[in-house]
Amino acid sequence: ADDPPPAVVLQVRAVPKLNLADFQNAVPALQGLNICNRTASRLEHLTLQLVSEPAFVKPRTWRLDAIGAGETRHLADVDVQLEGALLSRLTEAEPAVLHFALHSHRPSDPAPVLLASHDCTVELLARNQWGGLGQMPAMVAAFVQPNDPAVDRLLKGAALVLQAAGKSGAIDGYGQGPKRVWELASALWSAVLQKKLHYALPPASFEHTGQKVRSPGQVLDAGLATCLDLALLFAACLEQANLNPVLVFTRGHAFVGVWLNKESFDTAVVDDATAVRKRLKLQEMLVFETTLAAQGQPVRFSQAIAQGNRQLEGAEDAQFERLVD
Repeated sequence: ADDPPPAVVLQVRAVPKLNLADFQNAVPALQGLNICNRTASRLEHLTLQLVSEPAFVKPRTWRLDAIGAGETRHLADVDVQLEGALLSRLTEAEPAVLHFALHSHRPSDPAPVLLASHDCTVELLARNQWGGLGQMPAMVAAFVQPNDPAVDRLLKGAALVLQAAGKSGAIDGYGQGPKRVWELASALWSAVLQKKLHYALPPASFEHTGQKVRSPGQVLDAGLATCLDLALLFAACLEQANLNPVLVFTRGHAFVGVWLNKESFDTAVVDDATAVRKRLKLQEMLVFETTLAAQGQPVRFSQAIAQGNRQLEGAEDAQFERLVD
């Protein structure tokens, strides 16, 4: 067979998924854009146009004077503006397309000449849908909602639990040392148990493919929660109590932890289980199995901690995915 004639090629790297949280955190939709002139002639008077369907990106045009024969031009400025209003309206995921078209506008041509085009598919996620660990794992933190009114209701419940045990009902963060942090977390555990929540199975491989997330208010109203919903609910309450929570992801599962001192890891995402185990051994952090709060029966906080620890023991290294601080 004859080789195809040399051509002009557009190379595009775009994010595979986008949601409202990406827009709010200024995540770039485009990660790379190259124009490869594989022909033997110089290209002049060029415009590269971008439009999207549906219009989740504001249209953009790049103008280039010329690209030499055999040259690849790397575009440094690939910043595009996302349409936040469209992303905030989405209640279900839907596919979208980025259309790129490269034209030459030489004065001698009666009309612009299309030199190359390229389509790129992006999945637009519902506003309450997390995209999974595969892409920017730290973005799961955008789904921790400490300002949800349901969080204050749970903290009020925790304060009452503390008072009933003859302790101070103050939600006072790290002010009184690690033992007090344990007491606050334990009281919060009791407050959630009182809500008699039921566990809902998450979608398969949710930690990689993502899932829709229930807000703290939705969890309390419906009485239903997946492991991720529960981990995010506890993280929101711990954060609102001025504590530093962590989210732990193992294969097919998520649970939560909290620093016992006002500390954090050097990076937001930790993928080394040994680093996490070291903190647990030094009693600088505790983790607990949040789904035990949704079994329809009372489970002691110490049991939840024991099960959280078990999931991070040495033999489980293959199961450990990430910790997000």
